[in-house]
Parts: sequence; structure tokens; C-alpha cells
Amino acid sequence: MVWIPGLGAVGALLPSARRCAEHTACHLLDVPGFAAPAERAPTPPLVGPLADLVANWLTGVPGSPVVLVGHSTGAQVALRAAVRNPDRVRALVLLGMTFPPRLRRAAPMLRAAAGTAVREPVRLLGAVLPDYLRAGPLRLTRYLDSARGDHPEDVLPQVGCPVLLVAGARDPLAPPAWIEEAAMHAPGSRTVTLPGAHGFPYSAPEATAAVVLRAARP
Repeated sequence: MVWIPGLGAVGALLPSARRCAEHTACHLLDVPGFAAPAERAPTPPLVGPLADLVANWLTGVPGSPVVLVGHSTGAQVALRAAVRNPDRVRALVLLGMTFPPRLRRAAPMLRAAAGTAVREPVRLLGAVLPDYLRAGPLRLTRYLDSARGDHPEDVLPQVGCPVLLVAGARDPLAPPAWIEEAAMHAPGSRTVTLPGAHGFPYSAPEATAAVVLRAARP
């Protein structure tokens, strides 16, 4: 199982990934557009280049094909990586996939982000803040701009493996209605709604791990 965080925030996925790791091998990717200093980053923090990197990386993963799990903007990366290297992905799980069309402009997206922030547990801030500080505002802004310009609904019809799309019940950034709409573009896909806002993999790790593990079953 391979996990891709949104905005490089590995801390947001650790609780769910750790629970899944009790049952199967898990890799939580510290994507290089954020992990390395800006002047040495081998891959820019953009959806397309990160998808290329993940797709290439999957070629060398022992035991693949894998279950590929992405959260938020990481779901956009996972989606494109699955299309670019289909032989290495046997199932795709998209957690809180961003962004619905109405949030692809900066002002509505920022309002939705503010609405999400007040719904999240305070402890989530402590989990993601070190990752955000390491990335810095320039790289975070570049990644968000790239994600807002991406159209996942155009890519979903190209996926050849089973797809599970998961929404947070109180998530303004990737609301359940958007997740249901996106699923219509992936024939045979399934949707699940879990408690919480955008950070539900952190705030509801048991429920998140359960649906991901179910998706991993042949």
C-alpha cells in the first residue's frame, strides 16, 4: 500500500497509515517537492511532475502492483500516477480528492479552506504545521495553483483498476456531493462518506483504515 499526502503533509496521514501497516506493508511518501530544500528539490511541487515521479517510483516497489492511496491534492497525484503506470496499481483510493469546479478559483477555495479549518481538531494543526513550515509558502502556493488547474474528472475515465472515492461528511474543500459527481466519471467506482472534515484520515483513522483495507482486498 502506497500513501501520497496532500500538500506534502505526511503528518495528516500517519494515524491511518499506521493502522493499515498493522495488516500490510505500507509506504508513506515524503514527496520531494517538499522534503528537499527549494534549491535542491528534484521535482517541482506540481501535480503533473509529482505524478510522473510516483508512477516511475512504483516500478521498483517490491510486491507491486499496489493499492495507491492519495489524500486531498495527493489524491490528484495518485489518480494521474495510476493512469501513467496502470500495471503497478491494482486499486486506487482517493481520500477527500480536491477540487470541485467551483473551488478552482482562489477566493472560493480560500473560503472553503477557512470553513474546513474551524471543523478540524486542534491537534491536526500540530501534525501538519511542521510539514507546511518546511515546504514554505511559495511551494505551497505553487502546488495549490497546480491543483486548482487540474481536472480530475477528465482523468477518472482512464483508470482501469477499481476506484474508491472517500469524502468527509463535513468537508467544504471536497464535499460529498463533489465526490459523488467525480465517481460518475469512473465506471464501477464506489463512494464512502466518513465522519469529519477534510482531515478525516487524521481525525477518524480507524474508519479510514477500515475502508482502505477493504478496498485492498482482491
